[in-house]
Amino acid sequence: ADCYAYAILASGFGADIVVEADLGLYDYCALVPVVEGAGGVMTDWRGERLTLGNHEASMGRVVACSNEGLHKEAMAILGKKWSGGSSSKGPSSFVSSILKEGIWYLAVGIGIGFAVAKSKK
Repeated sequence: ADCYAYAILASGFGADIVVEADLGLYDYCALVPVVEGAGGVMTDWRGERLTLGNHEASMGRVVACSNEGLHKEAMAILGKKWSGGSSSKGPSSFVSSILKEGIWYLAVGIGIGFAVAKSKK
């Protein structure tokens, strides 16, 4: 089920960004060439390329975007949070700060996209 969001992103139908945390190497390793082959960008939250050798450093935090411009915007938000640029005090503070940055619009858009797609069947 983890791969479904990345398939939607790579196909160009409905999602432009997927952000996940705490993934295992086996969860995303095979998806990198699929996303990149479709013209997308897939890195860790620091913007570092996902490789077999840097899984420990990335801590399973993955961001996949349909294009370079969107990836740069995501990195401006996630990179700041990753490096401790905010005064977060735990996961709930981190999530609330991301929501305040505007990513929740994306989640609403994806939810609407799925609802529309299901209603067309």
